[in-house]
Amino acid sequence: MSTDGFGAGHAAANGPAGGARVWFEGEVHNLSELRTELNLAGDEPAAQVLWAAWQRWGERLAEQLDGVFALALADAERLLLVRDASGLRALYVDTQQPGGPWFGGALGAWRPASDAQREIAPAALHEYLRLGDICAPRTIWRNVSAIEPGVPWRLDGHGLHPAADGAPARTPVPAPSFDAAVERLDALLHEAVARRLGDAERPAAFLSGGIDSALICAIAARGTPRPVAVTVGFEGAGFDEAPVAARIASHLGIVHRVLRFGRRDYLGAFDRLARGMDQPMADPAAMATLLAFEHCRGHFDVVLDGTGADEAVGVMPPRHARLAVGVGSLVPQPVRRALVALMRRVPGLAGYTPLLDFEHPAEVLMRWKGFARAEIEALCAEPVMLEGTAFHRTFARFARGAHFERYTALYGVMPGDRLTQAARLTGLGVRYPFFARDVDGFLRQLPTPWRHLPGQPKRILGALLARYVPREIWDRPKQGFNFPLHDFLAADGYALVRRHVLEGRWLGRGILQADRVQRHARQYMGGERRLMFGVWALVVLGAWLDAHEDVAAPARRA
Repeated sequence: MSTDGFGAGHAAANGPAGGARVWFEGEVHNLSELRTELNLAGDEPAAQVLWAAWQRWGERLAEQLDGVFALALADAERLLLVRDASGLRALYVDTQQPGGPWFGGALGAWRPASDAQREIAPAALHEYLRLGDICAPRTIWRNVSAIEPGVPWRLDGHGLHPAADGAPARTPVPAPSFDAAVERLDALLHEAVARRLGDAERPAAFLSGGIDSALICAIAARGTPRPVAVTVGFEGAGFDEAPVAARIASHLGIVHRVLRFGRRDYLGAFDRLARGMDQPMADPAAMATLLAFEHCRGHFDVVLDGTGADEAVGVMPPRHARLAVGVGSLVPQPVRRALVALMRRVPGLAGYTPLLDFEHPAEVLMRWKGFARAEIEALCAEPVMLEGTAFHRTFARFARGAHFERYTALYGVMPGDRLTQAARLTGLGVRYPFFARDVDGFLRQLPTPWRHLPGQPKRILGALLARYVPREIWDRPKQGFNFPLHDFLAADGYALVRRHVLEGRWLGRGILQADRVQRHARQYMGGERRLMFGVWALVVLGAWLDAHEDVAAPARRA
């Protein structure tokens, strides 16, 4: 068995027919337990353990692994590509290469089969302009697919397709009562945190002020050495969570470090992301994430993060969003358009137009709202189909009233690219206890009232946190990891917008209609704040394209 040269390259050319091959990125925290279960020696290398796991559990082996990882295994007949359900490790594949399929964990390593420039995939560009990101299985590049998180894919004589065989997943045993569930969760999180800290000598934990990160900090603070709590603050912002985080850290008796970055810091992070990220992502918090990771990389060997709780516990959309989705599902768009026109003429009703003013109900639940379909069609000079995105397909799976289940699933579809890219660019050891196999599985199988009640989101997490930190310190509306985007864009006379949109070198490459791009930028600079996320997406796209000059415009449909 070999791991040499089997990875970011051509799988077939590296000789899987000559023997078993394993490629792996990330971390598996239960290797010791797997060695015991698979009757392997205690010092057996990870590659051998993973291969034996494939032989035992087939193509559902990922369900037995506790960690964040991307994995490829090959024998003479098959190539298996797997990402864990978190999606925090990337894995891409191009099956059109003449030397055999290419796969790897970074899109920057991919090159087309010929000497031609790398070509943008039109559908991915449409998705990016609407959603601000690109969800697997799409990528920005034509012919390159992203393996979907938690869905094993097999490449064999029948092509690339989802794989599902082997033993069924292990199902956690439900708790007999809510209090018993809280006790069980406490034990599981302690185990997950301990595994992820391992023998770290300088641990830290991100602390935003919300329930998820506070709970991880509280549990980690029970161990030795105690972690340093790290918070990103935004000076002068109404959503700065640093004061709440400080009170939580003080109660836990742990050192608290608040990171506050200036505009120059953010501009530097923006440029580094433009050069280094795999594909454009318009997550406004990406710069703060990168700066926080860079800071921690120089001071700590392991950092814990509370990401993953929302996906496991579930998220209920706001009441107005639920109402809008319900109305949008019942009232045809032409009727809604007529009602919106009438409402805008009535001062008392004009503020309610967002409940009706959308093309598709899925738009109401988007994290970021970029350009509307008609605007994208004008920017790209071609018809646009958005229903094929992972976001829309996930929305369509649920019945009209299944708000909690639908929004939770949609939350899991939204990429965590800012975390993935920041970790890749810095090499920081970030670990996610809520994505632990046993923690995630346990939370997902709990009855909905134990996970969420009206007025009690994340009920079970709050009940556990209250054992460590009094509710009056943290029980407040969650503000999230936000970023003062408009202030950033408008600074220095809209310098970023001018540099990357109005004057970007990329405008002459035919990727988008230059006059339309510049029109949107001028409208935003003139006061049309509704265009903020769309223009931000253009700023990010422009900076990324100017940093990747070997990119060709997408081939337009006739």
